[in-house]
Amino acid sequence: MPALLHRQPKTKSLELNIDMPRYAEMKLSREEYLDLEEDGFKYDMIEGVLKVAPSGEFEHGKLQLSFGSKLITYLEKTDVGKAVTEIDTFLPDGGDVVRPDVSFILTENLPIVKTHIHGVPDLVCEVLSPGSMKRDLGIKAQRYLKNGVNEYWVVFPKEKKIELWINKNKKEWDRKSTPILKSSLLKGFKINQKDFFK
Repeated sequence: MPALLHRQPKTKSLELNIDMPRYAEMKLSREEYLDLEEDGFKYDMIEGVLKVAPSGEFEHGKLQLSFGSKLITYLEKTDVGKAVTEIDTFLPDGGDVVRPDVSFILTENLPIVKTHIHGVPDLVCEVLSPGSMKRDLGIKAQRYLKNGVNEYWVVFPKEKKIELWINKNKKEWDRKSTPILKSSLLKGFKINQKDFFK
């Protein structure tokens, strides 16, 4: 009987030999990145090097879904473009591949969508997490600005607040954090911060 207690159960990940990320710490070009086969792990590209990105926490996923749902509900009434979550985006500046939590593209700009986004989304949303906050508020925010993203919605889970950053001529962000945030890009799209964090 005691011998049974020492047996290690086989797991699916061990049987398939996918318990280790295949591409961690690889340095590669954006073109090489496109050719990679899925290995079951999510990565961030930082200065051309793939870093394993941990899964978001429950609250992160909930808020990402909430923002996306509000955007989809708006689009069902207006049909002015398409929204998507977590898709690789190849900005025209030639830098690292980014993957916003939510991206929106106006109908007239949809030709930038291939298998991924090859161009500039009109709106992006990032839900901050400890592992990505510095990047989301720093280098990614600057790339979104300089490449011409019109609106950057930044969700702060711990503070229970949202900031709406509006692009001013690719030079600076006009940051707003009023109780009700109204999009300047999408007429009628707004978020009541108090209701959003219920």
